[in-house]
Amino acid sequence: MKDNSKDALVNSVLSDSEFRILKNICDAVLITRKDGTIVYLNDAYARLLGIPAEAILYRKLTDVQPNSPALRAMANGTECYNVPDLMDPPDVGAACSVLLMPSPEDFTCSVTILNLMNPNLTHHDFRAKQRYVESYLDARIAQGAALPAPFSKLVGMSKNFRIALYMASKASKADFPVLVTGESGVGKELLVRAIHESSHRSSREFVSINCAAIPSTLIESELFGYESGSFTGGRREGKKGLFDQADKGTIFFDEVGDFELSTQAKILRVLEEKEFRRIGGQKCIPVNTRVLGATNRELEKMMVEGKFRVDLYYRLNTMTIHVPPLRERGRDIELLAEHFLSALARQSKKTARFSRDTMNIFYAHDWPGNARELRSVVHYALNMTDTEVINPGDLPPYLLLSDAKASLNHRICSKAHESNGSRRGFIYRDVIDAFEKDLIEVILQRYRSRTKAMEALGLSRRSFYLKLKKHGLSEHQRPPAGTEGTANRRLTARSRDAARTPSMPADNKQRGSSRHLLY
Repeated sequence: MKDNSKDALVNSVLSDSEFRILKNICDAVLITRKDGTIVYLNDAYARLLGIPAEAILYRKLTDVQPNSPALRAMANGTECYNVPDLMDPPDVGAACSVLLMPSPEDFTCSVTILNLMNPNLTHHDFRAKQRYVESYLDARIAQGAALPAPFSKLVGMSKNFRIALYMASKASKADFPVLVTGESGVGKELLVRAIHESSHRSSREFVSINCAAIPSTLIESELFGYESGSFTGGRREGKKGLFDQADKGTIFFDEVGDFELSTQAKILRVLEEKEFRRIGGQKCIPVNTRVLGATNRELEKMMVEGKFRVDLYYRLNTMTIHVPPLRERGRDIELLAEHFLSALARQSKKTARFSRDTMNIFYAHDWPGNARELRSVVHYALNMTDTEVINPGDLPPYLLLSDAKASLNHRICSKAHESNGSRRGFIYRDVIDAFEKDLIEVILQRYRSRTKAMEALGLSRRSFYLKLKKHGLSEHQRPPAGTEGTANRRLTARSRDAARTPSMPADNKQRGSSRHLLY
């Protein structure tokens, strides 16, 4: 296989590291050009055929394996997954997957992955190994893959996110059920809509159902409809259900984990039988619809607890696509923030950009609400800013608290390092003193009148001036008239948050009120 590394097609699909991995794994891997010319096979595939690799390279697959599933896949333009395949000798069984790269519609090569059916391997072990091999190929191609236009609404360049988009684009070419998982706000519905709009059903209805929003007493009538006279309060002429509406189109179950077990059984029947019966009806109505689902819940755990049907899970789980949370997507945070700002600024007819300090706060935040939360924060900041630059002071207070916590962690670490444990209680005293100084500086910037500053801090005149002396805050630090707005926009996150905290009663054991801490 010495010539393998020189083949341009192989180099376009595999990096050097991935080439080494595939060369040494137990699973058999074969890559051919579109015309069937073998351009790569690893040692495991050569051993399976019983022919030296050098004798197979650049030969036609029809001469080496005339019944290869790869030939059928390329002829039909369709991929196959985990298809049982008998090798030579005929008692050797293998599970075969054939991937057409970069897509079945416009492929330039085929990748065959064979896994010998070892009776000592569990089904879980087998699938884990198979997905392990496929992930290297998919990850390599997903990064630079051209995606259909509907996926342009999903902004991001991180590796895991691009892999999710790539898998979704592959799913859009097929017609099987897809389950999209991920935390709330990551964009699961946008991804599902992109799958529908890129599929051959795009001209038909896309029916979205929020499973958590429909009461359990109404869910069946909403899904399947009802005949005339089925129950009191119903329409005299009856009603068609959402499955009727989604016929020849796509039906999307958002938060599918919230379905009750009785409803799950009825949906399973529709998936298996391709028909349903209206409430009060006798006739079975055929339906041709693609089912897509999404959830932020752990369905595997719910199955163990008996809250989700195992058979329905595997019906929906033909392909699972996981959308990573925003906190794991690195620079996508900045890309999304700029995207949201651009769109919202056009709507508001404003011009704005983020300061570097603001972007640093974005990177430090965990974003439990993911992209949905980020959009809300950008919208808030755009409306709060009075300039063309969005500064930390324009952000929601809770976001500034996150930055204050990060700053506090940094202060504690630095103070611990400086003191090296030589003084008892040094962390509390030093850190609180530092925040107290920041707080007073902020208040002095905000209020031109020192009397108003004292009132805001809740301090007596004597305590106020003792603290100014303690922290070395002189008269010249008060901003000149007309600059309060600029100063306020430059407030640090931790200081703005601290300014909103109430003061504690003065410590009478200390001298006067000079030790009164503003917390």
